[in-house]
Amino acid sequence: MDRRVAGTLKVVVAAGILLATCADAAASQQQTALLYRMVQGGTEVGRESYRASPLVIERSVTIPLLNLRQDSRTEFAPGGAVARFTLQAYNAAGDSLRGSIRIEAHGDSILVHGRSARGEERTAALRGPIDAVIPGQSVSIISELIDRAAGRDTVFRVHAVGTDTVLGVTVRFRGARAEVSVAGMVAMRDRRPDAPIEIPVQRIVATPWNGVDSLPPLPGLLRPRADYSAPPGAPYTAQDFQVPIRMSSGDTFSLAGTLTLPSASRGRVPVVVTISGSGRQPRDEDLWPVVTGYRPFRDYAERLAREGIGVFRFADRGVDGSTGGNLESTTADHAEEVRQIVAWLRSRSDVDPRRIALLGHSEGGIIGPLVAVDDPAIAAVVILAGPAQTGEQVVRYQLRRNVETAPGLSDSLRQAQLALVEEQVQAWLRSNAWTRWFATYDPLTTARRLRQPVLIQHGALDRQVTVEQAEALAAAIRSGGNRDVTVRVYPRLNHLFLPTDGDGSPSEYATLRDLALPAQVLDDTARWLSARLLRR
Repeated sequence: MDRRVAGTLKVVVAAGILLATCADAAASQQQTALLYRMVQGGTEVGRESYRASPLVIERSVTIPLLNLRQDSRTEFAPGGAVARFTLQAYNAAGDSLRGSIRIEAHGDSILVHGRSARGEERTAALRGPIDAVIPGQSVSIISELIDRAAGRDTVFRVHAVGTDTVLGVTVRFRGARAEVSVAGMVAMRDRRPDAPIEIPVQRIVATPWNGVDSLPPLPGLLRPRADYSAPPGAPYTAQDFQVPIRMSSGDTFSLAGTLTLPSASRGRVPVVVTISGSGRQPRDEDLWPVVTGYRPFRDYAERLAREGIGVFRFADRGVDGSTGGNLESTTADHAEEVRQIVAWLRSRSDVDPRRIALLGHSEGGIIGPLVAVDDPAIAAVVILAGPAQTGEQVVRYQLRRNVETAPGLSDSLRQAQLALVEEQVQAWLRSNAWTRWFATYDPLTTARRLRQPVLIQHGALDRQVTVEQAEALAAAIRSGGNRDVTVRVYPRLNHLFLPTDGDGSPSEYATLRDLALPAQVLDDTARWLSARLLRR
């Protein structure tokens, strides 16, 4: 999920672990070329090509789910330590550079230099030497490390790109199987070199291509052109805007948004501001290419227009026409953005400043209340799958559940994985400014101060924010004296409010086929908002 942990509140499916091996493995194979196909839930989610010759390894990994193509080259010293490593990250189509990394060994140190697409640079020095580099998302190195260990339990020193750490990667052999453990993640493969690689917690299976059957094009490389216009005959108009934002830090940028207004409206109308979940989301909050065709905020805009209610949906920083970077932005920063959007709407002659409501999904369900408690003029708040726990509690649950439900793990390995969860949680909460803020924020503290009418909606099969949190949130709001609190829980719906025949796990998202929000969810929201925004 870009800068945020995958699947904290909004799923971004990780596609594997990338390690770069040292020269001994490459030299023993002389010249090797492979292509791996990564499959999750029956859907191909990525491919990796790999080419190794003595002292040099080159990889190209494409993960459409992350809109990512990553090309890397590792060069080794004769003794086996990493001498030089370079990586370029592009969008999935490969036509737009997202950043680059260069690593060089200098005596007992390694120097890491990173450069973003915006020209921002960062340099760090780490203690060396190192055996390998972990740039993320590749699977081919799992096989390399297993083969290099040659049947002996081995620990390799590696650097994880994007961090300031050198960590140990352990290869252990259990009979005919080998396990590779890195930062609490385990991948497995039979000793046979051409066997599939399994990453149980992510439900990823990577199979070497046989080189005989022709490969179909990898889907999801190019995002379809966004169209936010009103279709012919729609009961609403649609107009695009750039809303200027000025943060207290002095940072200025603009957020791209679309304002839909009922066609039959006269004068000022009520407007709902939609707020997306974690990660950088476009204005429809679509999850392309994870769930192609999922456009929940457009569904809300069209349904609410029939009630006589407008909708302003906007894109997060740096995507879908919005400018600005979000590498160090927090949930509190995004709440300030919503406050400025509300102020901009109130300045318009076609919007009723007293009838502006907020509708937030997932992390957006935190942001809406944050804005509303400081703005009594906000007319209503809708919380879709919003958490009632701290981010640390949410992530701990998600990581534990991933291990508890992962297929193919022995009891001993499952327990060993669970024992590493706390280490993973602590590493996550130190990741960046967003995780540090989100980890400790308690939504219930804000909920007790919320005075506006509140609608809480939740899927009964939500495996990212558990359904019990809906009632906990409602109880906290009511404890502050607010009596206009409604809770709706929907059977068979997951965190995305989509129906599923499975258990609601994020690993199912790529396999979902019914991608429109159910009519009951939209109708419940529309009726509830109509009763509070259209009454005179």
